[in-house]
Amino acid sequence: LAATAVLAAAGQADRRVTAIALAAGAVAALGVICEVGGLPLAARVIVESVAAGGVVLCGVQVTFTGDWWDGPVTVMWLVGATNAFCLLDRVRGALTPVAAVTAAFLAGTALVLGDPGPAALLAALCGGCLGFAVQRGTGARMGAPGALFSGFVLAAGATALTAGRDAGTIAAGLLLPAFVAIVGAGAYGTRRLSRAGLGPRTVAAVLTALSAVTGTAGLAVALGVLPAGAATAACALGGAALVATWRAAGARRGPAGSPVPTLVRRG
Repeated sequence: LAATAVLAAAGQADRRVTAIALAAGAVAALGVICEVGGLPLAARVIVESVAAGGVVLCGVQVTFTGDWWDGPVTVMWLVGATNAFCLLDRVRGALTPVAAVTAAFLAGTALVLGDPGPAALLAALCGGCLGFAVQRGTGARMGAPGALFSGFVLAAGATALTAGRDAGTIAAGLLLPAFVAIVGAGAYGTRRLSRAGLGPRTVAAVLTALSAVTGTAGLAVALGVLPAGAATAACALGGAALVATWRAAGARRGPAGSPVPTLVRRG
């Protein structure tokens, strides 16, 4: 909301930014309810979908075809990406730096594209994440409210920057910022890293480095240095390679990260 106020004071009020900030606040409130008393999954998805729908009505949506179904696709993407970032918070100390780096690169991309509204919002999120890390320490979790808020702002901010562009640019603009969340958020990726003997801080460092790589790629696409199709293909292949590597590393070790015992032959 601070970013919205600054834009309004500068005479550059952007209803997309206002909608994203309000919807993210509603999703964060949902996170508070989930932490206090719990909430059925169906109810969570409904509330998140309504928040995403409000953002879509304010002009934040993918434009693959320009037809009506772009709206529902955007809602599904926003809900899925938001929850992927939220799941990433299960790895202690991972979401805060990942969100800060992702927001910083998205803000830079917005400036390159000449879109100051999303740039201000994303820069504010980056600053908030850095402030949280300083106050709470690098190993702290955001909790459901902060994770859902950050995830929604990142997903919606990336979506806003892709509007009106070609299909390849849209795919790259959506997948690159959410790459780490999608690949690393699940029990699957992060537990595989833990089984490979990597502690939470190492896992967080790996995921943050990946965020910097994908953020650089997204900025290169915006600058026209890197073709969008090549970036999307590299993202997909890189994700598949990482999953395969983590699976192999996890399979070689026990569930607690200790080596799998080998058979000892009798002499």
